[in-house]
Amino acid sequence: MKTLVLEAIPLLREAIVGHLTLHPTITDVQCAADIPQALVLCTDFQPDLVWLDGELLDVKPEVTIRNFKKVVPEAKLLLFGSGDDSIPEIKKYFKLGILAYLPKTTAEEDLNEALDALAAGHLYVPTSLQHTFTSWLTDPVRKTKSWQKLTPREKEVLNLIVEEHTAHEIAIKLFISQCTVETHRVNLIQKLGVKNTAGLVRVAFEAGLYQRRLI
Repeated sequence: MKTLVLEAIPLLREAIVGHLTLHPTITDVQCAADIPQALVLCTDFQPDLVWLDGELLDVKPEVTIRNFKKVVPEAKLLLFGSGDDSIPEIKKYFKLGILAYLPKTTAEEDLNEALDALAAGHLYVPTSLQHTFTSWLTDPVRKTKSWQKLTPREKEVLNLIVEEHTAHEIAIKLFISQCTVETHRVNLIQKLGVKNTAGLVRVAFEAGLYQRRLI
């Protein structure tokens, strides 16, 4: 994963980059000391992963995260927490679009697990928060509300999108036209309140909408 590290503290930034370059999933790393610089770099570099310094997001995190998602909509966002984030605040970050959260007290093994999870397309929270977030992400009310919005065909299309099938492949599997597949994809984006296919995959996992097929 090409990675952009946004970190204000020079020594900490160097330490993060040093560790990232040793991880097998990281192919290239660039750095930024502030948000404007990071957004400019993202435009040219187009990273697969953006490491966000939580200290820089304190004022208006929703605006900052939205800006990054506009510039690099397919990138995975990892938030390196400010150190005093509450559970409601961390949940808000996930709702805004981050895929991984690490506190400032993160151990090396947690960082490695986070990178492995992101490379595999999964969400990540540290072990100390997993019980709370498992309950939240699989809350039956959240799951039912989102899933009941969808038609049976939309559910089939969503499952195949999560499994990384192209529109052409989905059309063949479901015996429908590629144009119909695109129509279902647009409807899914509207119903689930996301902006793109990456958002569909994120919501499918977060809300428990993805149903793995047995065959």
